[in-house]
Amino acid sequence: MGILMKPLIGRKDGKNLLEKALASDEAELIAVFGRRRVGKTFLIREVFNSKMILEFSGVHNTTLKEQLTNFRNKLAEVMKLER
Repeated sequence: MGILMKPLIGRKDGKNLLEKALASDEAELIAVFGRRRVGKTFLIREVFNSKMILEFSGVHNTTLKEQLTNFRNKLAEVMKLER
């Protein structure tokens, strides 16, 4: 059974911005933020799909130290480094 993908509605500008960054020869940093459950992660996955090497989401109500530790651990996991 296939996965039903929802179309991106009202996200044309955001999608275009991400696609432009993906095609750029320069280093790009884009912060995607907003209310929860509005499709931010879906938009990113839709544009970057198989090109994404690392996906990381922060955790609500944790310290900066915990966020950085979680990020470091995820990065080490993806790069197959010892922690």
